[in-house]
Amino acid sequence: MSPADLTLIANARTDSDAFTTLFDRYRPLVNNTIKNYHMRDYSYDDWLQEARIALLKAVERYDGSRGSQFGPYYKMVLNSHLRSLLRRYLAQKRTADVTSDATATENLDAVMPHLVARQVESGLVLRLEFSTFLGQLSPLETTAFHALLKAPTAEQPRALRRAAERTHTKLLAFMADHR
Repeated sequence: MSPADLTLIANARTDSDAFTTLFDRYRPLVNNTIKNYHMRDYSYDDWLQEARIALLKAVERYDGSRGSQFGPYYKMVLNSHLRSLLRRYLAQKRTADVTSDATATENLDAVMPHLVARQVESGLVLRLEFSTFLGQLSPLETTAFHALLKAPTAEQPRALRRAAERTHTKLLAFMADHR
């Protein structure tokens, strides 16, 4: 990372102009990331504001002395921040389920749209977390996972079969954690 970039990041902690410059530099990354998220009543500007909050967290915690790049670090902080936001949103949505009584579900037609929306939101969270799962696999396990998806065969090399077994175990644990 160049000294000018490190200076810009350091200045972005206290200087709003430097912060804006840094945010504009990473705007394509922000746009590509926030397009994967959706919450009811959240506008594009709301997502940009959350991205700015994540940038502020990243700027405050970033330590470039170890040779790490700021872009990947910011992307990680941004995804983590947005997932936390989404989990909090979904938890608030579930509070009505805990406090409701049986008479609230008598009219299935009234309840059905809410159930479908929750399934879509749960699927979105699972999809986002699944990409994290895939990122935790070794290159050999990733190859084995793709081979399993295509056509698992007994003629595969032993190392690939063992990697497939490890991947299967990890996938079962992942699915158990995200029910």
